[in-house]
Amino acid sequence: KFLCFGECCRQIAIFTGPTVGGLLNATCGNVTELIIAIFALTTNKIAVVKYSLLGSVLSNLLLVLGTSLLCGGIANIGEEQKYDRRQADVNSLMLLLALLCHLLPLLFTYSAASAELTVEPSLYLSRASSIVMLVAYFAYLIF
Repeated sequence: KFLCFGECCRQIAIFTGPTVGGLLNATCGNVTELIIAIFALTTNKIAVVKYSLLGSVLSNLLLVLGTSLLCGGIANIGEEQKYDRRQADVNSLMLLLALLCHLLPLLFTYSAASAELTVEPSLYLSRASSIVMLVAYFAYLIF
């Protein structure tokens, strides 16, 4: 019997709980982007990796969140939707951190008179911001 990935996550969530099942689904749901990134990086196609990750972020943040809020609004017509204040604050701060970590290397590159002067420092800044985002992600998982 063949099970799809979503069904496998639901079966695991029955035994481990909804937290582990949701974490597994969220983490492994982006395996296609990871595979594309690995193959594109091995063939030195960095632009493909950038645009694939950008598309993934935009679709997850805008499309999925917007659709969820729209469906929640339709399901609760006439009454106010309730959200957990702490969770909303943490999600907003994580989005702000991701925005800043993506913008800093870009702004650093455009701030110099010559692009050749900022290539190596921009790379170091990009790597440092990646580490910051990774640490923030693991802290969010613990939270």
